[in-house]
Amino acid sequence: MSMFEFLRHPKSQWKLYNLQPQGRLRNINNIFSLLTLLLGIANIIVLIVRGMSWTEVIFRGMQYVLFILLLQAPSVLRLRYRIEVPAVLSVIVIVFAFTALVLGDGLDFYGRFTWWDKLLHAMSGLLLSMVALWLIHVIMAENEKYIYFNKYFLFLFLIMFSLGMGAFWEILEYSYDSIAGTNAQQFMASTTSSIILPEDIPLKGHEALRDTMMDLILDLVGATLVAVYGMINHTKILNRYYQLVEQRKQQQETTK
Repeated sequence: MSMFEFLRHPKSQWKLYNLQPQGRLRNINNIFSLLTLLLGIANIIVLIVRGMSWTEVIFRGMQYVLFILLLQAPSVLRLRYRIEVPAVLSVIVIVFAFTALVLGDGLDFYGRFTWWDKLLHAMSGLLLSMVALWLIHVIMAENEKYIYFNKYFLFLFLIMFSLGMGAFWEILEYSYDSIAGTNAQQFMASTTSSIILPEDIPLKGHEALRDTMMDLILDLVGATLVAVYGMINHTKILNRYYQLVEQRKQQQETTK
């Protein structure tokens, strides 16, 4: 089953493959919640014992809280707004958020590994393209037979959506850095950590733009990979989609 097939109409898709996503998703949420709670408590204790500033302790702690809140998002969308998020997409978002919030900022992987931020931005282009496909289904639920009809529009939409969301994220990082005095946009020459120390030295001139532009370029590369995959396999995806529709119709007739 291709990645695109996972992102089709949720209810019929899960019935056809009998994946029971909500039970599995709940188990995954519980595992990540427990792991995050244990890591958060241990990390905060270590930071306090090492005599870190309260600014750093609060910043690190907030990353764990934000991730635990994010775990509840699919349930809120399903129960309050009746919007179903495919379980596969939910798991991918959870893993990505865990690597960004808990590992990246909470455990300071951004500071420990200079390539961590670039790895996540490369992944974000792929993730945003999958989110774009899901949004198409949510918005065009009543006309889903037209969703994949024009492969050129799909190619353009995936790239523009990923780039747009990537640019919006850079605006958020810039705003947060300006307000909180952090290093989310990696404008420091002496560290890649989100927390800035008094002795850190900022980049100057053209070099100060490097992180923002590299992030957008990586978003573009990730989105292009997904868009090209969709273009190459467009006919196969459409044929498989029509097969799923026929299977659903037959299933509905047999249950009458």
